[in-house]
Amino acid sequence: MQKRIGVIGTFIRDTIVTLDGRKVESIGGLYHTMAYLSSLVEADTFVQPLCHVGNDFYETIHDALKRLSANVLFDGMYRVSQPNTQVTLTYRSREMRDEVTSAPMPPITTSEIAAVAECDAVLVNLISGNDVALEALTALRKSRPSPLIYLDLHSLALGIDATGRRYYRTTPNWREWLAACHILQVNEREAATLAGCQEQFTRGDLLNFGKYIAAELVSACHITLGSNGSLLFYRHEGDMRYEHCPPYEVPQVIDIIGCGDAFGAAFLAHFLRMQDFSAATHFANKVAGLNCTFMGSLTPAIFQETVKPQLERQNYLVQNY
Repeated sequence: MQKRIGVIGTFIRDTIVTLDGRKVESIGGLYHTMAYLSSLVEADTFVQPLCHVGNDFYETIHDALKRLSANVLFDGMYRVSQPNTQVTLTYRSREMRDEVTSAPMPPITTSEIAAVAECDAVLVNLISGNDVALEALTALRKSRPSPLIYLDLHSLALGIDATGRRYYRTTPNWREWLAACHILQVNEREAATLAGCQEQFTRGDLLNFGKYIAAELVSACHITLGSNGSLLFYRHEGDMRYEHCPPYEVPQVIDIIGCGDAFGAAFLAHFLRMQDFSAATHFANKVAGLNCTFMGSLTPAIFQETVKPQLERQNYLVQNY
């Protein structure tokens, strides 16, 4: 039976400045999610981006997505006249980088989000933090039946200063955003910011926050920990469960950009097939780790030559992926 996954976010013109000072141009933002989803879902599953794209970048995105897979649908990509969002990412260490952004695209509205209301699942990746209006996501969550809504909080936890630099800030209306989804993904800094801990937080703070979120607001919560794997919290038959999912060890980390996007896409692709929170999370950590082994965005060639063989070698790919 055919499935359809909606994907909400923003495609980005990325300039990556590496630790050795090189500049690498690539398609970022929502492209990372689309690339992994379209590569990992079953052949009868279609992936539909719902977003606004600057007219100056539309053809580049359209052609790149068309090369990814025949299962990508384009009727939810809306052209806008303003220049597409551009981001410069400058590495300060293997796992730390500065981010400077131009103006975000307009958010998806309540009328526009109706285009994904009949999807089996909707992955919302808040790339800019302005990707979808809260009232639109709330309306989608209240639709009957509601698709499974997976929310990567991402840049909603970041403010933008006068120079375009992103910084962690108190997140407005965050409980309302979480109430509008079923499964939440945050990294440890985002979780700490929501919990009011700012830069000073412990593993205990993260555990307490994850348990609270999964008990009160969502069905499951991921807190990603970079090179330390992730924490998973979920409800099962009335009980609260949590576990630490270890990272996938790679011989060399080349580029961490897109790892969170790879994690979310891989989890959702696996979970829709197997309905197993733990197995899907371990799979997501594996894919996120493999994303560190090459520079820039995933392409069909990189997936076939670098990612897929590693997944098959350790039986991480379910038959018919």
